[in-house]
Amino acid sequence: MLDKNGFDKWASSYDKTVVGDDLAGEYPFAGYSAVLRCVREMVKEPRGAEILDIGVGTGKFTSGLYAAGAKIYGVDFSAGMLERSREIMPQGEFYLFDFNSGLPPALRERKFGYIISAYAFHHLDEQGKADFLRSLVCNLKTGGTIIIADVAFETSAGLAACRERSGKKWDDSEIYMVAGTLLPLLESFGLKAEYRQVSNCAGILTLSAK
Repeated sequence: MLDKNGFDKWASSYDKTVVGDDLAGEYPFAGYSAVLRCVREMVKEPRGAEILDIGVGTGKFTSGLYAAGAKIYGVDFSAGMLERSREIMPQGEFYLFDFNSGLPPALRERKFGYIISAYAFHHLDEQGKADFLRSLVCNLKTGGTIIIADVAFETSAGLAACRERSGKKWDDSEIYMVAGTLLPLLESFGLKAEYRQVSNCAGILTLSAK
């Protein structure tokens, strides 16, 4: 798993290296373009919406929503990635912060219509994912939605099969979502989440405020 210096160096070429149009393509970015479309389509009325992007990276997942009139708040631990986001979303608000420590202090009391995280949640372990999602519900406006897109699998067997197919490409330092184990954890907190598999190695979890 790359550290912030690694992501700083990757920032200039990141968008060229993560594109994946084939849903049955290779790990880790098979179906990346489809995941991007799905996430944007989930934001029904972007104009005027306040959207928090956790692990915003180069801004690829929220730049289209920004162009459609959304207010974007981005968090990332890489200064290089945030520089790219600022270039394409100059009116956004961006925070250099590691979300392993939660949200930046300036955002902890804020509420958003949507909270999005794309290809970043694998930096948290399984319990960390559940705990962070539980805390993020408090940052949603009434009727708001959390959207988590990442390398993910419906079952542990699906993850194991992908690991076998991927061979040396597999990154054992990253901890991917498995819906079959994460959803019961969320339910134990009284939270209702849904999961959709988009490609052979990518999925989207959604969690809505009551």
